Amino acid sequence: MKKKIYISIIVIVLLFSTYVYWQNRYIELHPVISKRYDRQIVLFQNDYYRFAKPNEISPSYYKNIKWILDDSSVDYIQENGVIYVRNKFLNDMEMVWNYTNRATSTKYFELKKEMDSINLINKKERVDSRREKIESILKTIKIDSIKFYGDYENKKN
Repeated sequence: MKKKIYISIIVIVLLFSTYVYWQNRYIELHPVISKRYDRQIVLFQNDYYRFAKPNEISPSYYKNIKWILDDSSVDYIQENGVIYVRNKFLNDMEMVWNYTNRATSTKYFELKKEMDSINLINKKERVDSRREKIESILKTIKIDSIKFYGDYENKKN
């Protein structure tokens, strides 16, 4: 009886570790494009998408995808010009399709450029207001310390 329990526990551990390994292994990233469907019923979200062949995607994809992955904080490895991502990343083909569209879209990069300039303005305003606040705090500390030490010296005398 104990032998069956040990064997079943070992099998469960092995299956779980195989699943974790399978999801976390790195595989080559391929661009994803949408399929054209005539039928109305689609059972799974990934049925809308397929992996693109190299001649179906713009060459700018391969130049820009690294920047998109960095911006989105996706774990990847680049070896010999090929980008590898975790298998669990490619399970969500809609997200990979979104990254493919971002890498080939000028609108996305124009929006990023505009957002960066807005963020820099907001950051500068925030830094300036923080600097003013810190300066006013330092000024009040100096005034309070002068008053305190002046009162302290007067009490001594």
